Amino acid sequence: MKDKILSIFKIVFFLGIGIFLIWLVVRNLTEEQKQQIIAAFKEANYAWVVLAILVGIVSNVSRAIRWKMLLKPMGHSPKLSNTFMAIMIGYLANLAVPRLGEVSRCGILTKYEKIPFNQSFGTVITERIIDMICLIVLFIITFFVEHEKIYNYTIQTIVNPIRGKLSINTLLFSFILLVGFVLLVFIFRKKSKNSFLPKIRSIIKGFIEGVISIKNVEKPFWFVFHSVFIWFVYYLTVYICFYCFKETALLKASTAMVVLAFGSVAVIITPGGIGAYPVIVTEVLSLFNIPVPIGFALGWIVWLSQTLELIIIGLISLLLLPLINKEGAKPAPSV
Repeated sequence: MKDKILSIFKIVFFLGIGIFLIWLVVRNLTEEQKQQIIAAFKEANYAWVVLAILVGIVSNVSRAIRWKMLLKPMGHSPKLSNTFMAIMIGYLANLAVPRLGEVSRCGILTKYEKIPFNQSFGTVITERIIDMICLIVLFIITFFVEHEKIYNYTIQTIVNPIRGKLSINTLLFSFILLVGFVLLVFIFRKKSKNSFLPKIRSIIKGFIEGVISIKNVEKPFWFVFHSVFIWFVYYLTVYICFYCFKETALLKASTAMVVLAFGSVAVIITPGGIGAYPVIVTEVLSLFNIPVPIGFALGWIVWLSQTLELIIIGLISLLLLPLINKEGAKPAPSV
């Protein structure tokens, strides 16, 4: 019961952040600006949104291929269709409950591909680390390209808030996590006749194997290629949406990099970026002299294009997964 209440609280809390951010923007809009936003939605060329959705699917296919590459060093060769659908269902789950997607996608491979959950989950952690590195590199590139416009904005919207959160409580919590990790390692290394401890060690060992699977990838070049290509496609989906409005169609290609970088932060802040994404896009585009109504409308259009892709393909995957695996689910492996 407590777990259900906690899960509901998390969902309400993060959705509340998104709604609050929307309110912060809307409350400062004049009646004229509100009418301009409505007019912008009506005048937008949605053919570009459809193209952005189709292009976005390519990034998830690439992510599925990269996941297979991480699993192969551990002796697993899941079908590409299963890894792709597991990823899409995971994204769909994340829209409902934050972080649920990582668990569900690994559970799908355990069910249909007989891949130990701890190993696949370790590879997902590796993926997240790689994505974070890519995001950092993207920020570095945007600083070189548009440093004058985004320096002050970065300090105000990212650096100062993060600095404010580095309180003594945060440091204490980090220390507790570190101590807990050390204890787990100690349990892993300690020899014992207790049957429970070997099981724990087996789980930890599988998780570690998943995390470090990157060092045994057979084709490093193609692994790096897919890691870069995924983010390049993310960039394309944003840039394509620029053509929905004549005002943003004239922006430089580098502006889309700035929107992608800061928009990705919005996705981290709230589930799927709901509420936060359009707000941040509006502020970023204002640095490039795009009127608030156009920036706000574009922010929602970019977010909706990405979210619709996840919902549509996620639901289709949910229906097709058991049909494609007609032989039935494989028994879960013991650990």
